[in-house]
Amino acid sequence: MTGPIRRQLDLLLSAYGYNLYDKKNRERADDLVVRNQSAAALGDAADALRQLRTSYAQRFIPAATRDNPFPPAERMAALKEIERLQTRLADLAARIRAVPVPPSDKVWMRFRKERQTLEDLLLHDYNLIQPATELRDLVRGLQPDDWSTERAGDLDQRATGIEQALRERADFLASAG
Repeated sequence: MTGPIRRQLDLLLSAYGYNLYDKKNRERADDLVVRNQSAAALGDAADALRQLRTSYAQRFIPAATRDNPFPPAERMAALKEIERLQTRLADLAARIRAVPVPPSDKVWMRFRKERQTLEDLLLHDYNLIQPATELRDLVRGLQPDDWSTERAGDLDQRATGIEQALRERADFLASAG
């Protein structure tokens, strides 16, 4: 089929410059999906920590009385630690959603091997999914009685591993550009 109908069909399929079926555009979309899955897992972990914090406060922070107006300091420290981790995971989820991808321009495509870079970038993003889902599953299983400084240290270490994977991704993208 040739002529104006064919040209219009090509324009519709390529969305006037963006071809959804092109491999590199699918790789960009896949990269976004993978990052969103990682960020969603971390967001779920932050929500689970918020619920844990509420449960912990209900269970271990007694109501103030005249004889005992202040809650136990170690319990308040644990509550603040849960809140700090919750904030850290929520911030990490936001950072994952906001990480850059290579620009889609003709210079990039011509000189920088865009398809290979996008495939390698997708592998870096896959390295975010497993630790994020493991962290989410670990946090979801926590009960107020399970909380300890060792548990907080373990969660911190796992979050640091995810941050390291993000730094490696950023280093790769900087070296690819």
